[in-house]
Amino acid sequence: MALTNIWKFTKTVIDWDLIAKSTHNKYQVVSVRKYVDKKGLLADGYILTLMILIDDFDYGFDKSGQPRENNLFQNFDVTVLTRKCNVKKGDIVRLLNYDAEHSYAIGYDLLMRFKDFEVIQQQGGKTNA
Repeated sequence: MALTNIWKFTKTVIDWDLIAKSTHNKYQVVSVRKYVDKKGLLADGYILTLMILIDDFDYGFDKSGQPRENNLFQNFDVTVLTRKCNVKKGDIVRLLNYDAEHSYAIGYDLLMRFKDFEVIQQQGGKTNA
């Protein structure tokens, strides 16, 4: 017999280091929303929708022998738990200090949280790093 409510005891691990290496940890901001943890456990921050600018991972081949498509120009959401600097649509950012304790995957959805980030290029071409 299966256990009831097993989801309370399971967690799918995300290999952030491999994602960051494959994408060179460089993303363009598509949208920014303020984040406040409803339970008050996590710091205030932003929910960033980011676009992948580089993806050089080898995803192999599908059943028909065709190369699998990479994630170039795909969007994903992350939560950064700081508001240390303003970030806006079009900025290029680097994600820092992955928070594995508060990140998880549900099916194909990744809920990733980071303690910090940096703007490496502001929209309009100004470089910060």
